[in-house]
Amino acid sequence: MQKKIRLSIATALLVTTSGYGQLVEDLGMITVTSATKSEQSIKDVTSNVEVITGAELEEKHITTVLDALRLGGISIAQSGGIGQQSSFFLNGFKSGHTLVLIDGIKYNDPTTTEGQAQLEHLMISDIAQIEIIKGAQSGIWGANAVAGVINIITKKATKELITNVNIEFGSNNTKKTGANISQKVEKFSYFLGANYISTDGISAQTPRGKSSEDYEADGYTNKTLNGKFGYEITDNDAVKFNITDINAKVEYDPSGERNEIDNEVTQKNRLYKLDLQHNFNDKSYLQTSYAKTNFNKEDPLGYTTKFKGNNQEISLDGKVAYSLDSFLLLGTISQKSEDEIKNKEIKSTGYYLTNSNIFDKLILTESLRFDKYDLFDDATTGKIGAKYNFAQDFSLSGNYGTAYKVPVLSQIWYNATSNLQPETTKSSDITLEIKNLKATYFESVTTNLIEWKDPTPYSATSDHRGDTPPGTDNNTYGDDYYNNISGKSKFKGYEISYNNEILNHLLLTIIYNKQSAKDKDGKDLIRRIKESAKFNLDFYGIEKLHLGLYTQYIGKREDLGQVQTGKYTLVNTVANYDVSKNLKSYLKIDNLTDKFYQEVDGYGTMGRTFTVGINATF
Repeated sequence: MQKKIRLSIATALLVTTSGYGQLVEDLGMITVTSATKSEQSIKDVTSNVEVITGAELEEKHITTVLDALRLGGISIAQSGGIGQQSSFFLNGFKSGHTLVLIDGIKYNDPTTTEGQAQLEHLMISDIAQIEIIKGAQSGIWGANAVAGVINIITKKATKELITNVNIEFGSNNTKKTGANISQKVEKFSYFLGANYISTDGISAQTPRGKSSEDYEADGYTNKTLNGKFGYEITDNDAVKFNITDINAKVEYDPSGERNEIDNEVTQKNRLYKLDLQHNFNDKSYLQTSYAKTNFNKEDPLGYTTKFKGNNQEISLDGKVAYSLDSFLLLGTISQKSEDEIKNKEIKSTGYYLTNSNIFDKLILTESLRFDKYDLFDDATTGKIGAKYNFAQDFSLSGNYGTAYKVPVLSQIWYNATSNLQPETTKSSDITLEIKNLKATYFESVTTNLIEWKDPTPYSATSDHRGDTPPGTDNNTYGDDYYNNISGKSKFKGYEISYNNEILNHLLLTIIYNKQSAKDKDGKDLIRRIKESAKFNLDFYGIEKLHLGLYTQYIGKREDLGQVQTGKYTLVNTVANYDVSKNLKSYLKIDNLTDKFYQEVDGYGTMGRTFTVGINATF
């Protein structure tokens, strides 16, 4: 096996869950930015971090960010095929409890029911890596970083001119094309990417036990553009500009109507950020940034025909390296989230600092943040973390943090009869790594949990324990409203993973995850996967050929009305063949056994699908 392949595959497939010491010579090649808001080697971070690299996404030919997050052990519940509404559960928390960033730009939509990010419209377009920081992170990132932070980092400019083209065809008349070009020319650098996907899809709503092929298919199209530009003003000063533009269109089934062809939603999201940075040296800097995200949704036949909102941030950060292995990060940020249709907004100003020290085998990190809101009480949150390296392949790390989640604009709008207050969370985790084995235990306790109070029994439009919104667009609901629930909601679980080259050229990955998410009365929260297991094999024993077999077991999972939507196994396969140095081909078969399953009761999922594609680099 060539050294280049060994390094890239071990890094891509195995560093996501543990330090793969035998195959990766230097884990310092993997860096993360979300753990402390500063770029660090993954081996110097105390946080419970998973990194899904672009190399892994390309090897497995992942299409959507939702599918990528499944690699990181996150539970996904999607109401139909590609592009349909989705929920995800990091460490058992709902979607709105996780801060989602694209190149450091906030992607959480203030017009959604929980303030969650629209992950269903994020394709794997020019992504360099996905960082998943688990546990309370409000001490670093502020409100809503309760379950953790997901930072999606797009590719940056290459030193020399490089062009890449990808063409893919698959089942359900799925077509995917993408191209990018990048280069650094003296002081100017750029990366430009354009990606398009279209599919006939499957029926969004499908009765349990029925095939989605028996109903009208709901199609999806997505056009995503990415751009990164940089200019070195002087040897110590640089300006950077990033932009991501998403233009999507999805057909959907209204409640109880599975053959409707007229219901269609268009979604246009645009993110951009401008940075100006001065470097005092290679470890200390001062940076000021302006970032904005626009969300524009139109649903002509829906309950609400139009949603329009935005996030804006102005920040100032400074990093001071006061010794060889220690630094202090200080910053301030002004934030505003706005619902432009309802003419409502939330403003805040935050002040934060993070200190990091490496004392030989011991790593310590402390963070503290103060946030002042216009609608809610001020909040102070923090986080401490420690990691001790007993030997090169033997370490123990732990973290404790506090977090809070403020009510989002839609909850304030719906909440005509109650004074909502922020939720508060205490979170801790501990991780043991011994060579190729990694074990993590986590626990979180939330008070003042915001839930949808609905006197009506469970229904498709009254899920006070999930992400499903109320079904009308006014603020008069009688007894229905969002409310703070007294008592403590508890989230806990553990994950064990093992990665190793068991035979020559054969890489094995095993991951077992068990979680519990319960409300104040000790009842299970819906749509969380209680138990899951993965068994992956990657074979590189034949020159130019890679074969992959990826098996996932989903354990018990209950939907509304205690309907069981778990207890099934999925098998995916992939074959990559290098036609030449610059031309690669691949074949992928998802759901190889054509297993019937549903992530959300009454909503379809894909059966066996085939995908073929080529990738060329010039």
